Amino acid sequence: MFTGIVEELGVVTAVDARSESAALTIGCQTVLADAVHGASIAVNGVCLTVTSLSRDESAIDESASRAGPAGMTAGPTAFTADVMRETLVRSALGALTPGDPVNLERPVRLADRLGGHLVQGHVDGIGTVVDRQVAPHWEVVRIALPAGLDRYLVEKGSVTVDGVSLTVVEVVPAGGDSPATFTVSLIPTTLEHTTLGRRAPGSQLNIEVDVLAKYVEKLQAGATDPNGHQR
Repeated sequence: MFTGIVEELGVVTAVDARSESAALTIGCQTVLADAVHGASIAVNGVCLTVTSLSRDESAIDESASRAGPAGMTAGPTAFTADVMRETLVRSALGALTPGDPVNLERPVRLADRLGGHLVQGHVDGIGTVVDRQVAPHWEVVRIALPAGLDRYLVEKGSVTVDGVSLTVVEVVPAGGDSPATFTVSLIPTTLEHTTLGRRAPGSQLNIEVDVLAKYVEKLQAGATDPNGHQR
């Protein structure tokens, strides 16, 4: 379980594409402080399992450029995770290439503050950036949704975009040939310290809706008989 509060920007250093899967190697520092084989790390909002840790020289160079000499570490500087076909189909991880930045977060501990909202790391679909409106102190980004997901979004509710917990500003239902969309406002910190500051119109994003909305929907369906009457 995660909270959607990104801990650091990692960088993809290698992609090993296979017939039904892929292996991603990601250079980073902060999330590796207590990482072990089998640990979970959210990559752009997708919960992945660490299969190996390494000291990647290219990752060291990239980390140094982001953190400076004080941020250097003697431990591992990269981890590798397997991505199965189901994940490649349902998320945008399959489009990653070496050099791409990625949002990283470790699982929440029971004693931690819940800074965002409850995030599972299970992507519901792939959204697409429609447009960005730049203001002096923030940006408003409109994102198109896959069919059927807009019913889980409400104004001022929570949504996870590429692993970032955000507040929904507006939801616009689908109409004609236009898909449903929603908007989020991004503050300077989010723009600077996550991949969302770099996503141009047309970019694909991993979307995870609030799991509580899905449970409520299922409970309501179970309380109604086939004729629509309350049981």
